[in-house]
Amino acid sequence: MRLLVGLFMAISLTVPAKAQEEGAPPSLRIFLDCRFFCDNPYIKEELPIVDFLNERTQADVHILHARQNTAGGGLRITLTFLGQRDYAALSDTLTYATRSDATPDDRRRALLHHLTIGLSRYLARAGLSDKLVISAVKPTSQDRPTSSIEDDPWNYWVFSIGGNGRVNGQETTKFTNRRANFSANRTTEELKVRINGNVSDSKSEFDAGDETIKSKTSSERLSAQIVKSIGGQWAVGANASVSTSSFQNTKLQMEFGPAIEYDFFPYSQSTRKFLTLQYNIKLSRRQYDELTIFALDEETILRHSLGVSLRLSQKWGSLTLSTNFNHMLTNFDRSLTDFYNLGIFGSANVRLFRGFSFNTFAAYNRIRDQLDLPSDEATKNEILLRSVQLPTGYSYFVNFGFTYRFGSIFNNVVNPRMGGGRGQNFFF
Repeated sequence: MRLLVGLFMAISLTVPAKAQEEGAPPSLRIFLDCRFFCDNPYIKEELPIVDFLNERTQADVHILHARQNTAGGGLRITLTFLGQRDYAALSDTLTYATRSDATPDDRRRALLHHLTIGLSRYLARAGLSDKLVISAVKPTSQDRPTSSIEDDPWNYWVFSIGGNGRVNGQETTKFTNRRANFSANRTTEELKVRINGNVSDSKSEFDAGDETIKSKTSSERLSAQIVKSIGGQWAVGANASVSTSSFQNTKLQMEFGPAIEYDFFPYSQSTRKFLTLQYNIKLSRRQYDELTIFALDEETILRHSLGVSLRLSQKWGSLTLSTNFNHMLTNFDRSLTDFYNLGIFGSANVRLFRGFSFNTFAAYNRIRDQLDLPSDEATKNEILLRSVQLPTGYSYFVNFGFTYRFGSIFNNVVNPRMGGGRGQNFFF
């Protein structure tokens, strides 16, 4: 650690103190606030008329990039242009959608096009209007989007089917996983219908010398949801599901129940701010693979839940907070204290001051509703391989980190040498 700090300081001291002053001052400074899938090298190369910065407070325009999934399987992108410094009086929002079959090149070209349109006002204010070339193409009948459900042969239904498999191992271990899924969705401004199904199984095998340890888990699930808008900030709906899971000792589980939700902000502002209160009631019929700790092989459960979700995307960063209280109503006299689940989740990426960003992801569950635990204790192999659910009173996960960036605020240069493909990110 000391060696790393020393090396870091040595590199810092070798940077000329006046490196920031090289070149002429930028005519229009941009901070593109996009963390993933924006292909920044491509945008910088194709938009050389502006200067991209690493530091948002020094930019003339702060551009917030937000994305949501569309009903057709594509993306709805919202670009919020926030003027700063001499451009503080100028702000704008552009929204566009990409098709489900759009390639990465299609998506980055669409982003470049709308960035150019959104920046035109600022470029004109900066005295760079003579550097712009604007053209318009008259739309044809093929270019016009579908204007009503009557014109859509699929009636807004979108179907998807897929599957994947994975195999890995070495001399003493083997692991296989298979998964198949499908969905059927129909989404309009007034009504949303979602049907999803998936099947998966996993197998593990370990050669321990004197014995071979094997493990297998499987699950199946079919779920459906219908949501109806009843106003700018209200929605009602219903959820139903049928599932089975060897991990959760469930031979068959059927659930159904209504739900209602209120958004304290209009749903149209969901890309920037989102605060909802949701209440659900569910009736569940369960059949178990093995007798539970309550000596039951089947039972009927009535439960309800209350959840609050907050999501903010602002100039200072992003914040997500949610909490959900799930409580069993069956045998109400004792379940008030015995059978509940309280979950809290939070994530944040906050720019605290110039160059310094803090990020965190955390979740905590208070667990008091493990009704499906088998009566027999888990074996040592089942515990080590995590092939069955184990009794617990809580679970948690915490991840956090920080970034401090200093030095030159300019970020225009693109140099792909010995750095892989231009603008493409690969995750393993």
